Amino acid sequence: MIPDLINKLYENGLISKKDFESLSPLKKDYDKKLGNFLVDEGYLTKQDLKNFSIENQDFLFGLFDGWLNKYSNLSNAIIWRVNDSKKYPNGVPQNYNLWSDDKKMELSTTFWNSLMDILQGLNEAPNSIINLSDDGKVYSTDLKPDDAWNYYLTHVAHSIRVEIDRLVHWSISRYNPSQLEFLFDSRTFFEYFESRNVYSILRWDESLFNHGSATMGDPVRTYDFLDKEKLIGITRWGTVGRFLGWCRDELNHFNGEDTPENYQKHWQYQGYPPVERIFSGTNHPDMGFQHYTAGCFGTTGFLRTVLRTINIPVLLEERCGHAMPHFAYDKTHEFYLSHGDDPYNSLYKHNTPKFIPLELIIDHYKFDEWFNANLPDKVICNNVGRRALELAVEYIPNEILKLYCEDVSKGKTEVNGKIYNEIFRDHIPLVELKAFGFWDRLKNKTESLGGCEYILKL
Repeated sequence: MIPDLINKLYENGLISKKDFESLSPLKKDYDKKLGNFLVDEGYLTKQDLKNFSIENQDFLFGLFDGWLNKYSNLSNAIIWRVNDSKKYPNGVPQNYNLWSDDKKMELSTTFWNSLMDILQGLNEAPNSIINLSDDGKVYSTDLKPDDAWNYYLTHVAHSIRVEIDRLVHWSISRYNPSQLEFLFDSRTFFEYFESRNVYSILRWDESLFNHGSATMGDPVRTYDFLDKEKLIGITRWGTVGRFLGWCRDELNHFNGEDTPENYQKHWQYQGYPPVERIFSGTNHPDMGFQHYTAGCFGTTGFLRTVLRTINIPVLLEERCGHAMPHFAYDKTHEFYLSHGDDPYNSLYKHNTPKFIPLELIIDHYKFDEWFNANLPDKVICNNVGRRALELAVEYIPNEILKLYCEDVSKGKTEVNGKIYNEIFRDHIPLVELKAFGFWDRLKNKTESLGGCEYILKL
């Protein structure tokens, strides 16, 4: 579509023949957005692009609609759920091909304005209605239909823009239907409830799609944050690793319950935490400034919402009352965290050797071994967060050394000491720790660092 756009700009006399020749073929870096490139290099002004967009809507729609028709797997995946209480209480799943011409045109215009970097930004968090469960906790963050449509439309347009503008090195054209569904079906953004005529972001519900505790913001600004922080790699795998590294270094688990009042204190928003406020950080009246996240459900929702803006689909898995991110690559390559809180496990936050973030990832074989629904509940619960503890055994962070020295100073044994009883007992059997020579390694590392007198000062 970009060559057709350049041709039309030339035909309309907005760029000279010399400029047209220099833009054919287009030479720009992956991380340079088209609209900014055209303006920064002096080909056009923002006002030129705004005028062009208004005057050429029909032409641009023809290009956009033709491209989507060519990629029917994508047009079939773009699904907006609309009201039909007689047959679909949670909204009719209506794909792009069945949309009205007005809705199609609206998506086209949003896409082109995004591509040309003249799109008006969304609020960092939508206006919302809070729906509470019987115990006073937030059950869902509800959006009115017009707001939900606006945020959905902008995210879909942005995802297509990322593909067309080649802002990442991977392509949704090779995604399977399930991966596309997780990016483009409105149900993966929010569930529609006909009884209240709202679109609800759900932390977790046993029978509905689970979004996690995070509220979407503007996808362009979210993408720009990832780009500025150099969190977008050459591969999806490397990008996930970079982003988990940011989570490890910056995120902090919130305190208290999932109530509107507590959310207000942490994020100055009574619904689920806005992702842009997690990025920028917020001030809590008692705990000060931090990049707070609403626990494992919040972090999983955060990962889902943020990585969506660079076309990496993420799901939420629930086990034993906890959330786990599920990175949906394809049918043979599925990856997970053993707990949404794993990246910022307290063992790793301060004065400790930093693990490689991708080491937190487990594959679908390990996930099935630890979390298969047929396993006893106790086994499943004990495996929540296990991977972070395995890394603690391997790397021996400073917080573990401190506990070891406390045990030594109090004459505690391997069996009755804090290390085993407070950290590992419910997750890794004592026999496995001994077989790995864990206490010998604790002793050796402590001595190599100058002994417990030094360790306890860290």
